Amino acid sequence: MAVLIVGADRLGKIQEKITLDNEIIHWSGRSKNCNKKSIPKRVTQIIIFCDFVNHLLMYSIKKQARKEGVPVIYSKRALSHNLGKLLA
Repeated sequence: MAVLIVGADRLGKIQEKITLDNEIIHWSGRSKNCNKKSIPKRVTQIIIFCDFVNHLLMYSIKKQARKEGVPVIYSKRALSHNLGKLLA
């Protein structure tokens, strides 16, 4: 089981604050190849930092997540924005 985090160049303190027993997969969202990536099968939750990704990538992830039944959390880069949801 894994959590996919999309957006932000580096996770920094976010990785320390998200206390999950799951693997964390990070896509920065900067390269054009991210738009064509498919969500790995082992992902159980997706967190998208909206400040750092383009609309095409958000649309692609949203569509794939809906198809696979994976919940998506949209957040700003700041942990204080959705701290409860991110840590749940």
